[in-house]
Amino acid sequence: MFDQFPEPARSQLAAAHDEGRTRPEWCFTEGQARLAFWAPFRGADPVVTWLFEPGPDPAAASGLLRRGLSALGLGKMIHDISLRPGLTPLVDRPVEHEALLGAGFTLEVERLNLEWRLGSDVPADPGRLTYRAARRLPAGFVLDLLVRISQGSLDYDTQIELATAGAEHEARWMYDDLVNRRGKPDWFVVGYLDDSPVGLVAPDDHSIAYIGVLPEHRGHGYVNDLLAHGTATLAEAGVDRVVAGTDVGNTPTAAAFLRAGYSEVGRLFRYYWRS
Repeated sequence: MFDQFPEPARSQLAAAHDEGRTRPEWCFTEGQARLAFWAPFRGADPVVTWLFEPGPDPAAASGLLRRGLSALGLGKMIHDISLRPGLTPLVDRPVEHEALLGAGFTLEVERLNLEWRLGSDVPADPGRLTYRAARRLPAGFVLDLLVRISQGSLDYDTQIELATAGAEHEARWMYDDLVNRRGKPDWFVVGYLDDSPVGLVAPDDHSIAYIGVLPEHRGHGYVNDLLAHGTATLAEAGVDRVVAGTDVGNTPTAAAFLRAGYSEVGRLFRYYWRS
């Protein structure tokens, strides 16, 4: 089905296909350049150029990207380049960088790649909050929390979605993504102070997929409580490496991860394409 891709990409694509996250018609080749688009969960539209091997010719790779985007008929796409600290796409991935720009992508945000490893201290939970599984709560209630958390968010993707698609669309997409994650059903939780919801944290099988505090509860350090709970959830499940990411400009969230014992292991450079 994916014979035009060498290993290990072929096996990765086959596994993603079985999970409903890619399809043969989302995969393209041009000379030595290869491209596959990816959706976060079964039934979703593709949103990321999950596999992009540009080959040696940036012009050919740009053409492949344009052909793939045209075939999909979508209005937006993301491409991420992850590098070790101190490296940049312009210097260290120049063919890929030039191919993306040639296809109409723009580099708009830089993110921190963060990691917590088993053997490090599990961040202490202050014990101020109690937790309820989000999937056991009415979907409309959780959607409303996601809408409210998006207000004043420092996350670039959230800001873009609010400006272009609106808070309700962003919340619906986020909810569908989080409930389809691989983590156990009770891992995605709402944190409560007495009977008042404070925020959300969603660990999946290897990462902190989402964390957010409601506007009326910001400034009291509850992000530390939520992150401690999410990290402990994965540590207790035996996960030996927990990954996370946040925008470089989102300094409060970045600081919370560093306080919790996460280390910066690289930078992610995010490119956007819009029709």
